[in-house]
Amino acid sequence: MSDFPPVRVWDFVVGGFISTPIALLGLGAPTLTGMAWPSANLAIFIPIRLALPVVVYKLVIGAGTTAAGNFDVGIYDASGNRLVSSGATAKGAATAHVLNITDTLIGPGLYYLAMAADGTNNYMMLVPSGTSPVPVQKMRLSGIMGMATAYVLPAVATFAAANFPLIPLITAYLRRP
Repeated sequence: MSDFPPVRVWDFVVGGFISTPIALLGLGAPTLTGMAWPSANLAIFIPIRLALPVVVYKLVIGAGTTAAGNFDVGIYDASGNRLVSSGATAKGAATAHVLNITDTLIGPGLYYLAMAADGTNNYMMLVPSGTSPVPVQKMRLSGIMGMATAYVLPAVATFAAANFPLIPLITAYLRRP
């Protein structure tokens, strides 16, 4: 039996996307809201599993209400190697940042959508349901990782257990190779 679900021919005929809400369906009913980044220079890694090779060509994040600070968003492999990132990007107010990145072939397998911020500015975040310590436990059970002092995103990540209850809203645009 395969480790991956069956893939239909039409899954990526035109294109598609994967985002943190899709990757984290096990969190119950999270709230989507503008929240302060948990701590300056923190990187957050959200696991995604791909069943077939795809080319990632854009990354998107949601900015909260204030235009201050900088962020970096990217993709890592399961071993913690950065495959692609946007580099340092100034944060605008109340907008979706659609970032063109180097077209990068990934998959199949386990990867991480990653984001780091240089301050505690406001970003669009998913907040798992429940009261403390349940949200942090859900983060750890979902495979979400963190890394302190990781702005800009490092070439190699040192994954650590999540100790924060917030998930940045990140979307990767995909197409067939």
